[in-house]
Amino acid sequence: MDTGTKNGRRWSKVVLPLIAVTAAAVFALIWAPGRLPVTPNVQSGEEYEGIAELWNVESFEGGTGSRESWLKARAARFEKEHKGFFVHVSTLTAEQAEEKLRQGEGFDMVCFSRGVGESLADKLAQVESGADIRDNFLVSGQIGGVQYALPLYTGVYCLFARASMLSEDRLREEALTRTYTRKVGKTEVTLAPLVCGFAPYGSPLSAPAMSGMRGSVQADENMTQYAAYEAFVANRTAVTLLGTQRDMFRLGQRERDGRLESLAFQPLGGYTDLVQYVGISAETGYADACAAFTDQLLSDEAQSALAQLCLFSVTSNHIYTEGRFADSEALLGEAYVPNVFGGSDAVARQRRIALETLAA
Repeated sequence: MDTGTKNGRRWSKVVLPLIAVTAAAVFALIWAPGRLPVTPNVQSGEEYEGIAELWNVESFEGGTGSRESWLKARAARFEKEHKGFFVHVSTLTAEQAEEKLRQGEGFDMVCFSRGVGESLADKLAQVESGADIRDNFLVSGQIGGVQYALPLYTGVYCLFARASMLSEDRLREEALTRTYTRKVGKTEVTLAPLVCGFAPYGSPLSAPAMSGMRGSVQADENMTQYAAYEAFVANRTAVTLLGTQRDMFRLGQRERDGRLESLAFQPLGGYTDLVQYVGISAETGYADACAAFTDQLLSDEAQSALAQLCLFSVTSNHIYTEGRFADSEALLGEAYVPNVFGGSDAVARQRRIALETLAA
């Protein structure tokens, strides 16, 4: 056998295994980081206390900015005050949360709203808070008079119309009846009185119904809140938009930028289901730490920071001083807030009653 053949066999026995091992190591480095458990950065000499898993389930539009970032900022502050303990925030849709529950996955804390509450009711511990939460919001997190969820923040329903079509002092009275005919090119378009969008578990028409408004409404429950906003801006569908705090922000931006004429505005204080809650798992091993974290979420500092998101505090503190947000905030104490643990049947019933009440 010649020398070249011997050297070739020696190369294949030694070098090829080394290449295989190296490739496997590189693959592991690429594959592993996103799949390994989150490891907290614990300083030398600091005692590790644990990681609480917080599910943030979002089911309705916010105001502006990231609600997850607000939670993470609160978590960072909490971690500074509770060395060695960490809060890991995961934002989920209602469907993702339901799937995790079906697969037997658990949480230590959960932020949620109506629609998700029904599947969480038997998984939550009793909770309490020393925060000055508005009574009408507090009772909505109870089952049989026992508190299982604490309100965390809220949105509102409100009316918008172009001031040239409907004046502010007539808006509430005529929002469900006023039509308007305008020219679009060579054709005339007659705008219907009202357009509104629906969150999956929301009953927006309960807001005008419980605020004393009356009139017939043609509601498309498949229309999203954003689609209703787009239809209003396009000015080919309806005179009035039944919107939320999200519309207060985005329509206000358009007004300030000169991309939309001046708007008439009226807040509807009779009802809101745009409320996020926080609950603690009955099976968590960090009950005391989770209770302390929920207290931090309801602190004056945390609640005041909601103004940066164009959302509203559930406590009696006023975080707005002027404008549309202040006008809406002033009515929060009189709103009816449905129970967060009501399911899809309760939502459907409310939607039906709202239509019947408006048409009465």
